[in-house]
Amino acid sequence: MSESAIVEHIYPRLPVFLQNAACWYYGKKEARTRFGSIFEKRLLELMDSDRWSAAEIEAYQNEKIRQLIRHAYESVPYYRELWKSLKLSPEDIRCREDLPKLPVLTKENVRQNFDRLVSQKVSRRDLVFRHTSGTTGKALHFYATKPAIAFQWAVWWRHRLRFGIGPGAWHANFTGKRVVPVGQSTPPYWRWNRPLHQALVTMHHLTAGKISSVIEFLNSHPFEFYSGYPSIIHMLVLHASEAGLALHSPPRAVFTGAEKMLDFQRRDIQKFTGATLTDQYGCSEGCGNASHCPEFVYHEDFEFGVMEGVELQRANPAKSILCTGFANDAFPLIRYEVGDSGVWQDSAHACPCGRSSRALLRIEGREDDYVITPEGTRIMRFDYVFKDALNVKEVQVVQEQLGEITVRLVRRPGYGTSDEAEILREIHRWISPGLAVRFQYVEEIERQPNGKFRAVVSQLTSQPHAPVIEAARGECSLIAQRSSKNIQRKPSLNE
Repeated sequence: MSESAIVEHIYPRLPVFLQNAACWYYGKKEARTRFGSIFEKRLLELMDSDRWSAAEIEAYQNEKIRQLIRHAYESVPYYRELWKSLKLSPEDIRCREDLPKLPVLTKENVRQNFDRLVSQKVSRRDLVFRHTSGTTGKALHFYATKPAIAFQWAVWWRHRLRFGIGPGAWHANFTGKRVVPVGQSTPPYWRWNRPLHQALVTMHHLTAGKISSVIEFLNSHPFEFYSGYPSIIHMLVLHASEAGLALHSPPRAVFTGAEKMLDFQRRDIQKFTGATLTDQYGCSEGCGNASHCPEFVYHEDFEFGVMEGVELQRANPAKSILCTGFANDAFPLIRYEVGDSGVWQDSAHACPCGRSSRALLRIEGREDDYVITPEGTRIMRFDYVFKDALNVKEVQVVQEQLGEITVRLVRRPGYGTSDEAEILREIHRWISPGLAVRFQYVEEIERQPNGKFRAVVSQLTSQPHAPVIEAARGECSLIAQRSSKNIQRKPSLNE
């Protein structure tokens, strides 16, 4: 039986102490990949380069670009053949300003040319198989190397060190992973991953009936920080606030990522925790990253890759984000279209923190409604459902009434009844066993003006938990109530 089959069929039936043992085993494996001598070396280098001048940053990135382009041309069939057809050679790409000469790499390009994007200089034994979250039904698979993974974790821990949190700090990670079986009705609603110094709290159990047990647990363990998707941590805050509960042992910091933090979410989380709330932007593919400085400005983690902004439409300050990664030479992504957009700060305006790396005023990621399950859980992310749905091109989840959802889906040629049955099973495993599901097959998902679509849409004319709607009303028309005319449309969170 494969490891994934063990997780799906055996893990939920294990007693809690064996589930904690399984989390320990996973954590031990991940710790060996994420941390070690390479991580330590990279983190020390990153702490030093964090204060480099603009000239030093430019020289570093230009040298890395030249090395990467030469490597890709010589060892990656996809790039070599494409660039030759365009009459481009490595000599044509000498600096950051030359990158627009190269075509954009889309997720579809990666899917269709998966094997041809693997470097011929890297042994297959050294590759680590990965996949993206697939928030919009566009999950894709790729390879990384252990040094590349360690580099990415060093970037993420530099961000935490900026706020006084160092490696080894104990923390609570709020996750959508089913480390606690969805159907469990008594505490503990958490599991321990001790090698990574974390307690895992699942989104499925952040409900009104279970929140007091979760808050009691958080108060009994003085975690230094919390991490997770903004929507999941906000779910904790909403239910706890509605129940009149409080944190007596609050964290020093809350680190979020993978979703755009909405203004009312930020307000509520800061008010409830009293902690410093900070964010970093990245992607599972590990080819670009931007992290908050102590002034809460996003700075490009220039050592890790280049983030370009490509104009979406005239007079729109937001630009599509393209990433060119330096870390993963086994599966290099060059001018890769992440799917989000950002607004860059004018280079003439220096950040008060003193850092010279390029800064972004904001990241305009995907903003979605939430689905309310029969159990009362609010779910914004369905990426766990579709991460392995290779025959799905795009998908949107729509809720029109309580207790059921419609899955609007664009099929690939190989899609069949078995794919539909598997998606249904995954929804009942990950989201709710009592949720009714309808499938609607469409040619395309309606786009917003910026070219994106919304992964989750609520058409409920009224929703339970009125305080949630009141908190959102007037601040963000993108959540809770939405009329039918608005049916439009992310490394990896780093835990």
